[in-house]
Amino acid sequence: MSRLLLVVLLVVSVCMAMPAISYAETPNVIIFVQIKVRDSSGNLVSYIESTKITLVNANTLGKLLDQDSPYIAKTFMQSEGQKFEVIKINDTITQPSQTVVSQNIVSATDGKSSKVVLVAEHDGYPVVKGDVTTAYWTIIRPA
Repeated sequence: MSRLLLVVLLVVSVCMAMPAISYAETPNVIIFVQIKVRDSSGNLVSYIESTKITLVNANTLGKLLDQDSPYIAKTFMQSEGQKFEVIKINDTITQPSQTVVSQNIVSATDGKSSKVVLVAEHDGYPVVKGDVTTAYWTIIRPA
């Protein structure tokens, strides 16, 4: 009886953890985001690493990452004989008003419309007018 209970608890634990790694739907892409908030004097007031990242549109993300842009930094690394592209996107915003931010996004614009590509959800952080928020996105994919 106790073994059955242990197995059931293990299965439930694994199932509950799965939604937290939503980018696992695309096993060839690994995505991280770190968010820093600094006040108008430059002091660090908040730091978050989101574990719930949703890849909304894989095709649009691929097109976005394939282009050359001053906002996208690309390097390469090797692991176990396989070459990977490490892409960094930094998104900095000066907050226009006091609020609580609970999502950070990456979107792509084709000149006519904007499409949300990545969404990082988290518990949120309070900001006031003038705070500077920087989201440091790191995307790793096979080269």
